[in-house]
Amino acid sequence: MKGMKKMNGDISEHNYSNKQIPAEFEGKINGLLKDGEEIRFTLSGDLLLNGSYGSSFVCITDIRLIALDSSHPEGVFTINLNEITNARVKRMYGNCLFKVEIQDKIINVARFTYAVADLFDGIAQFINNINNGMDYNEQIEILNECFEKRKRRCPKCGRKLPKNSDNKCLNCEGRKTFLARIYSYMKPYIPMLLLSLFLSCLTTAASLMPPYLTKELVDGVLLRADMKGLRRIVLILLAIYAFEALVGCARNYVLRITGNKIVTNLRDEVYAKAQHLPMKYYDKTSTGSVINRISGDTSNLQSFMMRISQDVIIQFMTLIGIAIIMVSLNWKLSLLSLTPVPIVVIGSKIFADKMRPIYIRIWKRNSRITSILADTLPGIRVIKSFTSEQRAINAFEESTKELLNENIRAAKITSVYPSVVSFLVMCGGLVIWGLGGYMVIKYPEQLSVGVLVAFISYTSRFYGPVQFFANLNDTFQSAITSAERIFEIIDAESEEESGKDTIKDMEVKGKIEFKDVTFFYERGKKVLDSVNFTIEPGQTLGIVGTTGSGKSTIINLIMRFYEDYEGQILLDGVDVRDIDLKFYRSHVGYVLQEPMLFRNTIFENIAYSKPDSSIEEVIEAARIANAHGFISKLPDAYDTMLGERGTGLSGGEKQRISIARAVLKNPKILILDEATASVDSQTEHLIQEAIDRLVQGRTTIMIAHRLSTLKRADKIIVVENGKIIESGTHDELMALRGKFYNMVQI
Repeated sequence: MKGMKKMNGDISEHNYSNKQIPAEFEGKINGLLKDGEEIRFTLSGDLLLNGSYGSSFVCITDIRLIALDSSHPEGVFTINLNEITNARVKRMYGNCLFKVEIQDKIINVARFTYAVADLFDGIAQFINNINNGMDYNEQIEILNECFEKRKRRCPKCGRKLPKNSDNKCLNCEGRKTFLARIYSYMKPYIPMLLLSLFLSCLTTAASLMPPYLTKELVDGVLLRADMKGLRRIVLILLAIYAFEALVGCARNYVLRITGNKIVTNLRDEVYAKAQHLPMKYYDKTSTGSVINRISGDTSNLQSFMMRISQDVIIQFMTLIGIAIIMVSLNWKLSLLSLTPVPIVVIGSKIFADKMRPIYIRIWKRNSRITSILADTLPGIRVIKSFTSEQRAINAFEESTKELLNENIRAAKITSVYPSVVSFLVMCGGLVIWGLGGYMVIKYPEQLSVGVLVAFISYTSRFYGPVQFFANLNDTFQSAITSAERIFEIIDAESEEESGKDTIKDMEVKGKIEFKDVTFFYERGKKVLDSVNFTIEPGQTLGIVGTTGSGKSTIINLIMRFYEDYEGQILLDGVDVRDIDLKFYRSHVGYVLQEPMLFRNTIFENIAYSKPDSSIEEVIEAARIANAHGFISKLPDAYDTMLGERGTGLSGGEKQRISIARAVLKNPKILILDEATASVDSQTEHLIQEAIDRLVQGRTTIMIAHRLSTLKRADKIIVVENGKIIESGTHDELMALRGKFYNMVQI
């Protein structure tokens, strides 16, 4: 294409296309590019600016931003990069907007799903940084890294390449790998599957006998008025049907039990892995999507395992058996009956190709609905408090409407295809009736009535296996899609994997040191910048700062929710990354700003930190946390069953149970994240008393907006823009009359 070049080392990646430029936009881009203009980054999307689903395209060249979207005037928007005063991504419910500011005018450039929000973040940061005079090549490198983190796609089929796949696409090159992996889940149940397969063979063989017996019934019994033969064949048919029913019942039972065991093991493995995934995974993956994978995708994979291990063999045997019987009855009619087969096979391929993208969109709509349910139902109190029931209903109805539209689109194809196939099969049957009937009438010595009746019956059965194998690729595609989503979780690096060959036992005193700690959630967006501080064993450190300053990030790093930081975090002189994660966290207690209680009894919620604790230990922990008083007044006391997330208790009561949970753990290091936030003064006093008892003899880190709670802290650090700008005791910081002093005054 004219003037189009590809920069060395540039990694162009797209959300929904493996091509650098989608074919539908290639001609327009070709006409827009100037001579010598180089494409740097490209992104394809599945949303239009007006919020509807459709194809869009954004291109960053060395001098311009180009956006193609039918919602733009004439379908295109272009602007020189140096004319953009600010670029940003606005996140909304379910989708995002990429906005640019030009001479105090804000323009919406593109709309997209959260799947590529981080890439657009990188592009916005890139534009802003180069316009602020930062090194161009360095910014290109940073943005390249951002794109590299995205999963690559197969150049043949456009599917995402799963992690740890050695660049093999499960659909194109890794089918053997995929089947081998599926086999690993089936292997423990091979004896049961073989038993089920044997029973299936028996029922299949039995099911092929009635049409042949029908031939004997017509030719050898009815035409000869043989009553004895009639009774014999009827009894044989009755025995065959009874045998089919009994063996089929046993086969269905064995197959169902086996399938349920396989899917149970698979779900257990996926859920167990989900528990050990690092926080950065959940930063980019909605809980609704994970729920959908554990429930829906595992069921889909189970169905495929049963089909591949049972139905393929049975249908193949049925196909071969019917073909042999039909040829033995009359080879001429057999050839005629096969006439629609090529049409059915080709039609199935076309049907599968058309349905595949629709199925993917249906899965995404289902996943979005699951995400809405996961967000709104637990947050029903917030919805009701803001009288937002109708807004939630509208958002849900909008998502279900989108799913309905996709299902309607699928129905238009799925309703036509089976009818066409059925019509073709019927036409084949009519041909056999017509030609066969002609032969019966004109040449009865070549074809009897009984053979014709049996042949028609076998022909109707013959197309079942034909359609099965014609649709097998579609089934395979659906299974691969589910497997990719499941294996993405299973293959993701867990927290435990990053702590192999580490220290699993040491004397923990509680000294914590940050040495030049720098952290990025995403490259180019620095959250902590060369943070240094030390907490001696038993000391209390207070962390204050405005929202977004980096306070919670420090806590997240101490908790080891993220470990890809620069610098060192030491516990008693040992790098925390060299300490076994489970051992490390067993010595850290965490009290969140919004306490998370489970749907269980109060006793079990307190004992969650120490499952083997005695009743006396739980009660003592509750006393220290000032929780025993209100618990004792409840009708069922410690056996009181709480609702979801602790429903049934006040905020202060939930917080005191959360503190009791930390007390019971008896950690060497204690982290309090706004433990007294959003409670009344009396409750705050009770919580503060509990905290004062809890922190004794422990290294404590406290985040607090109520600065009065930090008066007794041994040291306070003030964080702003990821840096520590002030450090000292409460009195020392007040004497400085700096940021902390101003915050206290406010």
